[in-house]
Amino acid sequence: MTQSAAMLLGGLPVTLMAIIFLGMTARAQARRDGGAAVRLNAAERERLSVEADELERVAAEVLELARDAVHTAERTATELAEAEAARDVAWQDHMSAAELLDEANAAAAALPQEVPLPEGDLREVARAARDAFKRGDITVQQMHAVWQHVDGWDQQRQDHYHDLLRRRADDAEAARQFHIAAGKERAARRAAEVARQASHALTQEAADAAYEAQVAKNLIRASARRRWRRTNA
Repeated sequence: MTQSAAMLLGGLPVTLMAIIFLGMTARAQARRDGGAAVRLNAAERERLSVEADELERVAAEVLELARDAVHTAERTATELAEAEAARDVAWQDHMSAAELLDEANAAAAALPQEVPLPEGDLREVARAARDAFKRGDITVQQMHAVWQHVDGWDQQRQDHYHDLLRRRADDAEAARQFHIAAGKERAARRAAEVARQASHALTQEAADAAYEAQVAKNLIRASARRRWRRTNA
């Protein structure tokens, strides 16, 4: 996993531990406040009990959503790491293709300059080659080679030209693949960040609901203990 993907994933909360910790905090707070007067009538106790049950239900539902969000965040962080690796490979391919294109351009530039013959000389050489072929002194391939040379085009120059065209096409394709990979990496980064934020928000929501439910139950228990002590005093 790349460093950026690890940073995104590293911030994920441990959902259950967060909620358990908040529940323990609520209980500790209730023990510290045990001496304080807690006066609740029957209607208030009933209302608190209903609220606590509802908060626990909400906490359980949101907790399930938070677990799914954490799994999504883990998956998107992995996808981000893969996208970053693919982008880096595409960049290296692009750099290699650009280097080969530079070499092909340099090789083409190093070819000797063409020195065109006067029009009359061109016709004279072409006619002489044709006559030699008719006499059987040269083959048809040799005659064509003479004509190509007279035209300022030889096999070496042709090979360099074809190589240059191929290198240009390779460089353009490598650049295209890099831009595609870079776009996928940016999309994966956005998805990973959204998933990370969602996991944090849902975990916090579940923890808040669980904490509030525990506080309500603590109030009910404290009120019940006070009534018992008053009744048995």
